[in-house]
Amino acid sequence: MRWRTILYLASVPGFILTLGMQFAVDSPRWLCKAGRLEDAQKVIRDLWGPSHIDKAIEEFQSVIRSDGDDLESRWLELLEKPHSRAAFIGGALFVLQQFAGINGVLYFSSLTFQDVGITSGALASLYIGLTNFAGALCALYLMDKQGRKRLLVGSYFGMAISMFLVVYSITSPLDEELGHNLSILGTILYIFMFAIGAGPVTGLVIPEISSSRTRGKIMSFSFSVHWVYNHKRFKVCNFLVGLFFLELVEKLGVAPVYASFGAVSLLAAAFAYYFIVETKGRSLEEIEMSLNSTSAANDK
Repeated sequence: MRWRTILYLASVPGFILTLGMQFAVDSPRWLCKAGRLEDAQKVIRDLWGPSHIDKAIEEFQSVIRSDGDDLESRWLELLEKPHSRAAFIGGALFVLQQFAGINGVLYFSSLTFQDVGITSGALASLYIGLTNFAGALCALYLMDKQGRKRLLVGSYFGMAISMFLVVYSITSPLDEELGHNLSILGTILYIFMFAIGAGPVTGLVIPEISSSRTRGKIMSFSFSVHWVYNHKRFKVCNFLVGLFFLELVEKLGVAPVYASFGAVSLLAAAFAYYFIVETKGRSLEEIEMSLNSTSAANDK
């Protein structure tokens, strides 16, 4: 297949997304903030039903009055309560996500597949892609069934088990074929568990626990941390999951590196358990008012 054809195929989802966005509606929160109450009421009626209009408008206006506009906020407010907690959680979640080794596992997965006779890089990528897709579909179903917190904790716990399974397959005196199969199973399970929670939930829960006043800045800060650790890989993260991952594996071996990924995954599960609040079935305004009242109570 020619490279031009590949690029043409890659552009198809973009056109579909552009077409789908034509049917998207304006956020009722933004409409309320802009003073377009009638338009906000119409959107709420179409999305949630007439019975939710008065309560939603009241919540929107209450938060707008207490917090003000995002444009009025300052970056230094991220160091102040209650915004500092959301900024800390957002940055920490993305750091833990990267140190849990998703990029390293993806880099090394093709070699893992080669050990069981799958020498085609395209076929290995297909298996990885299908696993990611299956995990994303499960996440869509489970997100509002099990809740964000439970899904995030379970995802990282499953990633840890997957990594330790790979380590066991490498370090234990198993039959060679059985060891390779367990390694493949651990790799596939790790990617699946990441796609269920650690991947999608991280980007969803951060804006949900952020206040409307600083939501944009907290998201900017959190994703900046994500791309610093994911794309640029400055120094510290670089030696773990960055450019020199394969060199690190050659020096220390696969087992110690994957064991460290499993340990970080356990740390991430504990962090999510203790720091993340459940946001399932709650509006952004309900979450914000709850967090503000909790923060005020802690200050007292």
